[in-house]
Amino acid sequence: MNATIIDNKIQELQNNILMQLHHRTLLKYTGQPIVENETLFYLLLPFLNGEIWTSEQDEVSTTIGIIYTALHAHDQIDEVDATSKNQQLTVLAGDFYSGMYYQLLSKIPNIALIRSLSDGIIDISEQKTAIYEPTSRPITDWLHALTVIESKSIEQFMKHYHLDQYIPLVQQGLLLNRLAYELRILQETHMKTRIVAAIEKSEQFTSTKRSAERILEELVSELSSTFTRSISTSPFLQDEVKTLIVNRMPRIACEHQTTREG
Repeated sequence: MNATIIDNKIQELQNNILMQLHHRTLLKYTGQPIVENETLFYLLLPFLNGEIWTSEQDEVSTTIGIIYTALHAHDQIDEVDATSKNQQLTVLAGDFYSGMYYQLLSKIPNIALIRSLSDGIIDISEQKTAIYEPTSRPITDWLHALTVIESKSIEQFMKHYHLDQYIPLVQQGLLLNRLAYELRILQETHMKTRIVAAIEKSEQFTSTKRSAERILEELVSELSSTFTRSISTSPFLQDEVKTLIVNRMPRIACEHQTTREG
């Protein structure tokens, strides 16, 4: 499957999601819902690698895409200025997207899948809540929390359709994307998000007093190396898909990996 076909499939899924979430007032005041292409790429990875893909999987993929869109909308809420009109509409947008998710989910004639995805949402919510707790935890706990937040719904989807072999790649790829994003935001704005502040206070780093930026650089570099090995040694990924995944890795991750290897 060439890059053009892959991009078209991702765009098709994105368009389906945006069509389901279209709301004139929300569009006017909060803008187009944010649908992350990289999330959709990993959601579609089995299909892109030539696995059998049904119309039900297409429908469920749209539903899962809406889950992540709703989560992203809720992440845009400003705790300091949550009562402004724009922020109130952002809250409503997230709630609207969540409602659309449950509406579409209810139409899927598959109780086991509905239960699995619902349980996954609970796990994601618990991990997002944990980030707000002023607790010092091992770095592995925070990385686990981010992995759940970024990939749990896709993991549930793949387990249900017996595509378990893709789960480690999805987890590593989406975690790497999130860490690279956090590093880029920190470097560009010099502001720490809640997850960065939590990682910085992890038990492994409080004694060394390393900066948040340095911590993220190390995490991105280590995960980049691990992920690259996972891709290159995968016995089931097609060669062109391996190349595509590597080419889609965050540039900042590739730069840190190159620096480390050099």
